[in-house]
Amino acid sequence: MKEKSTLANIFYNSFGTMFYYGCQWLTTLLVVRLSGYQDAGVYSIAMTFTAAFAILALYNTRQYQVADVSGEYSDRTYIHSRYLAMAIAFLICFAGLFFNSYTPYQWGAILLYMLFKCVEAWVDVYHGIDQKNGRMDYVCYSYIMRGILMLGGFCGILYATQNLVLAISGITALTGIIAVCYDRHVAQRFIPQNESADPAALKKLMLAMIPLVIVAVTNNLSISLPKYFLDRYYGETALGFYSSVATPSMIVQVGAQTVFIPLIRPLADRLKENDRKGFLGILKTVGIVFAILSVLALIASALFGEWFLTLVFEDIEPYTYLFVPIIVTTLLISINAALFPVCTVLKEIKGQMAIGIGGLASSFLASVVCVKHFSMDGVVIALLITLAVQIIIELYCVYRRMKKWKEIWHG
Repeated sequence: MKEKSTLANIFYNSFGTMFYYGCQWLTTLLVVRLSGYQDAGVYSIAMTFTAAFAILALYNTRQYQVADVSGEYSDRTYIHSRYLAMAIAFLICFAGLFFNSYTPYQWGAILLYMLFKCVEAWVDVYHGIDQKNGRMDYVCYSYIMRGILMLGGFCGILYATQNLVLAISGITALTGIIAVCYDRHVAQRFIPQNESADPAALKKLMLAMIPLVIVAVTNNLSISLPKYFLDRYYGETALGFYSSVATPSMIVQVGAQTVFIPLIRPLADRLKENDRKGFLGILKTVGIVFAILSVLALIASALFGEWFLTLVFEDIEPYTYLFVPIIVTTLLISINAALFPVCTVLKEIKGQMAIGIGGLASSFLASVVCVKHFSMDGVVIALLITLAVQIIIELYCVYRRMKKWKEIWHG
């Protein structure tokens, strides 16, 4: 099947991802309307607690998979590695609940949301196969179908039952149906029928990805810790209010990140071809597009943010001042998320370890001090400090590797 152009793939990825995460954002918005701030807090707890384990389920192989233009590992090896990662992530998540004093209702929401993220991780490995073969249109169609079913199923079940656990169960089942009937079926077209997962290659891949997985998990924990401490110090209702103010920022973050995702393979190709000028050209183009989007996002949030929040949420007015600062942190998260795969393509493993450890340490210290004393304001301050530390390290890593371009290529 013929590959789509880079611009077409960017469009399909951007549209599909924005649509899907727009639907996901609407579920976080409508849970307040349908069930109140307490359930919104429980939903936020489920998302926050499972965030790092969801990264573990992905095992950070998507970028590596797409950049594997030489075919070091077979598609089925990547698929089987994802099965293992999903099982490990779910078991660790389950074990982690015993170290927290959550209610049975919160337990149910967390475990089912983790199962939902595992199904998403399963879909992701098939999307990697589609992307590697230049067909992001298939990924786009999957996002649209899953988004519609997720939004309709979640809201319908929550409205009918007033039970968040049942609503999460519904979106998990619906996502699994699309995964089996569409994503798996489409990706099979690109996999040779006689291809198998070599146990030795599977073990090698799982071991090779451990440093990147550790980095990805610590990177995610760095972003999640401030909200975790907000729940610990001030309760799930406070977290519900903060999460409600922050929900529109998801659209900004996804919009900024989707521009970059389809460019991982072109960057890997430029590196393989020793095309330093082309590599830098792609980064420059992405930087310009991101800068334009950032300015537009900040203007829109300053002009319409408070009006939108008070229109959608009840009793939210005392917290709307947080919206613009949250958008700033969201843009920094997007920069962080864009630079991370650049470091992966450039094989900057040690630098990524420094990013993860530095971010986690700064997030923990900033959260303990700032969140405890400044509540929701402290969450924003802690995130700004953490992201500043991580982005500075990432920029240094990219700069260092670009200066040693020939060494990277020969390595």
